[in-house]
Amino acid sequence: MSRDRVLAIINCLSTYSSKDEPITLQKIKAILKQEYGLDLKDKMIRNELNYLQSPESSYPVVKEKNKNNYKENVYFLKEMAFQVHELRYLMDAISAARFISPTETRQLLYKLRGLTDEVTSKLLANELVLSESKVTIEHFAENIQTLHEAIRAKRCVKFQYGRYNVDKKFVLSREGGFYEVIPLGVVWSQEYYYLIAQEREKEKIIQYRIDRMSNVLKTEDSFSPIPGFNLKNHVAHLFNMFSGEKGNIAIEFDHHLINVVIDRFGIDARIKKISDTRFLLETEGIVSDGLVRWLLTWGADAKAVRPAELVEKMKKEVERYQGLYT
Repeated sequence: MSRDRVLAIINCLSTYSSKDEPITLQKIKAILKQEYGLDLKDKMIRNELNYLQSPESSYPVVKEKNKNNYKENVYFLKEMAFQVHELRYLMDAISAARFISPTETRQLLYKLRGLTDEVTSKLLANELVLSESKVTIEHFAENIQTLHEAIRAKRCVKFQYGRYNVDKKFVLSREGGFYEVIPLGVVWSQEYYYLIAQEREKEKIIQYRIDRMSNVLKTEDSFSPIPGFNLKNHVAHLFNMFSGEKGNIAIEFDHHLINVVIDRFGIDARIKKISDTRFLLETEGIVSDGLVRWLLTWGADAKAVRPAELVEKMKKEVERYQGLYT
């Protein structure tokens, strides 16, 4: 067995064969000669294929009878690194991600299609329409990696933070001063990456859009995990990634919104029917502007019941709406 010959055959099969379109020994022979410069005898190729069909092979090859010529065998790799639907999931996620620039999106999609054979690659040609709001963010990938490394090493980070103004100029907060925080986790929500963090010397946990960060640096200061903090639970209680105070929330909904509520709070949400048209949701969550705006999405079909702070926030926001149209 020649290592180079075996690798060439594996590459040949992974590129030009599939379960639906296996290839013959003569086709393998022609490809090996044309693309790899290997002029091999049939017996030599057959020996390598026999090895790849054995239990010792890490790349199991399947041999079948050719449907078009029963006297001839055809071959394909038994298992590919990715199934076609798995590659489709990855490609669609990359296409939809606003923080991946159009150029990098095209490069990544091309690389993903290269992970399978030519036949399967053609099945992936119908790509998801790219988001029109994709943007190019300088050093975004490096910033993400720096944050992950800091969380793993339990090191604090510092960064500058800003937003666009109405003149479409990116303006740094705190006159360009650095935020110094304890990084608790990175999450991807609503097409954006967020850093969940606690600012130094403060108790409040805040969400920062990573695409609004610049000059992200890992510091020498270490930190200890916050006792009892659970990143998954924290994110589950947020609405549109707004910060606020946690509380026991009760909201009335019209029956037609039951699937909206289950999608947001899960099948185990505490739901009680209170009339032929309304049901009550009781849950724990963050009382914030994000929750207010989410409830206003459903108009009069959703009504905040408690806490009083949430009810008051809803009243004030409704008054603002009324003021716009008088």
